[in-house]
Amino acid sequence: MLSTPTLHPFFSHFPPALFLAGLVMLGLARRRPDSRWVRGACMNFSMGLLMAVLAILTGMFAADLSQWPIVEVEGHQGYSFLTVTAYIFCTIYVYTQPFKPAALFFYGIALLSIGATAWSGYQLVFH
Repeated sequence: MLSTPTLHPFFSHFPPALFLAGLVMLGLARRRPDSRWVRGACMNFSMGLLMAVLAILTGMFAADLSQWPIVEVEGHQGYSFLTVTAYIFCTIYVYTQPFKPAALFFYGIALLSIGATAWSGYQLVFH
């Protein structure tokens, strides 16, 4: 049976994978001047943002249904909020100016926040 707590892990694995695939495509677009790589990165970032929003929504419902410590859940939710905010900026930049220094800054922030979110989620589940 599919319920909200089982949907959160399903959706939460897509944003990091799609973000990394988008970064690889941007790296290939930087080396080879082909607009198809940038369009592919745009699609990855857009789908990753959609999955991140779905992961947050299902995670909010899953947190209400479980008995985890509030401090740990709120820490994970804070990292998730930072991740989605950075993901939004990255998605905007990949469509408008994918190789500007500000875009590279947001790619780095998003990468770090995705790692922090994944680590705090790991800590919730396995500790």
